[in-house]
Amino acid sequence: MRALTSLYRAVIQALAIAAGAIIAAIALAISLDVVLRTCCTSAIHGLTDMTEHGIAAATFLAAPWVLMKNAHVAVDLMVMLLPTRARLRLDLIMNLVGAAVSATFSWYLLQALTNALQRGSMVRGIIVVPEWMTFAAPAACTLLLAIGFGLRIGTIPEKRGATGL
Repeated sequence: MRALTSLYRAVIQALAIAAGAIIAAIALAISLDVVLRTCCTSAIHGLTDMTEHGIAAATFLAAPWVLMKNAHVAVDLMVMLLPTRARLRLDLIMNLVGAAVSATFSWYLLQALTNALQRGSMVRGIIVVPEWMTFAAPAACTLLLAIGFGLRIGTIPEKRGATGL
């Protein structure tokens, strides 16, 4: 089990790095586009489309890492007033719900991805992208979120790392 957990953490770390690289590339590309528009009266063709797809992908790629680090926004004012036992029960329920919802999303996203692959459908904008590509990161990362919620079950909430904001 430890080996699988270590593999899970390594995959999530790699996806978080990829998400950061995507955001950095978008920031650099937008800056370059501004310079090109100002100085050279040209622009990066399709940058808006690439930015939209990149931000969506980066959001999903980073989500399992954020969950693992317990760095998501959590409004826990009322929860902290509960007795320890009730707080642990609520945490268990929330992790079970999170795992179930994430697994359900992953299943439906995988169905959408499969349908898009079978149809060969495309997302048309300035740049034409196969539709299945837009479902790849969400399908995989919601499955990783389901696993992440499962791994949180049985751990002490206060020992998971950063608290919510």
